[in-house]
Amino acid sequence: MGSLKAAGRIVLWLIELSEFDIQCRPCTAIKGQAVADFIAEFASAEGKGAENPQWSIFTDGSSNKKAGRAGIVLKSPEGNEIECMIRLDFPTTNNEAEYEALIAGLDLAKVVGAANMVVHCDSEVVTSQVNGEFEWKGEKLKKYWKQAKRRVDELQAKIVQIPRGENEQADRLAKTASVEYMIALDKVLSFIQPSPMIDVVNIQEIGSKNNWTTPLISYLKDGTLPGEKEVARKLKVQSAQFVLIKNVLYKRGFSRPYLRCLSPKEADYVMKEVHEGICGNHSGSRSLVHKLIRAGYYWPSMQQDVETYVKACDKCQRFSNIIRQPTEELTAITATWPFAQWGLDIMGPFPTAIR
Repeated sequence: MGSLKAAGRIVLWLIELSEFDIQCRPCTAIKGQAVADFIAEFASAEGKGAENPQWSIFTDGSSNKKAGRAGIVLKSPEGNEIECMIRLDFPTTNNEAEYEALIAGLDLAKVVGAANMVVHCDSEVVTSQVNGEFEWKGEKLKKYWKQAKRRVDELQAKIVQIPRGENEQADRLAKTASVEYMIALDKVLSFIQPSPMIDVVNIQEIGSKNNWTTPLISYLKDGTLPGEKEVARKLKVQSAQFVLIKNVLYKRGFSRPYLRCLSPKEADYVMKEVHEGICGNHSGSRSLVHKLIRAGYYWPSMQQDVETYVKACDKCQRFSNIIRQPTEELTAITATWPFAQWGLDIMGPFPTAIR
């Protein structure tokens, strides 16, 4: 306040601000205010951490004359995004394509371990049917509704309808998947689905109740042993190579991940998918066994079952390479004189030359 010019400017500001009836109060202790700010900030952060993180899923599907299409966008609570586009190579309607996108989005969310999710869909029919407001029409839509409803109840997801303008990202992925030659974009999951989801067999539903895994599961879970002493001893030794994780039996390995143990029906389904499925190349028995192990599956009679399956494959027998190698080794003849005595004339008489 030692400067007269500064004092004059302050007086002018006081005159200008006098009409607002401003009251000035002395500031409290700085230390106390800092502690109050810290407590307020810590309490708000703690309150946010107590809430469950929420995932957002955006799905869109449609169909045209060329193919069906589906686009899915998963957004994590941290802001990370997972984009997926699926080409549906089978006849489908718009509502069925919307259901395909919804089911695929829920399956993808289950794989990444999402919880407390909200699914955003721009189809009023699908969202209203899943929420119980509309009824389905037709047996095919009923099957789709059952598949979607089971996944929604399992994941405790919430289905919300949004305007089409707020679903542009999923719609863009769906349009990209509908072109004749689908282009694989960077950092985008791309799939070609040959059959509807309602026709896909669930591997967990085709398992047999009594198979080679039953005694191992019973022993690892409840400690139940067979009545015969020798069989019980072998089961104890064999169980050291297996582990039970969430009621699913896996085989241990020294230099590989755990292998999912399959029942006979599950093994037949997996062999068919790996051998002649969407990524199958009708490989031989030895190569097929290695592919099954790399895919993460195991059962005791893999080699024998795979050899029998490959021999019975109709396409492998029709279009496989023909082995032209003789069944026996050929005997080479070094001397041809024993055959010279016949003097065969293969060419016959030469024609007379014209002079």
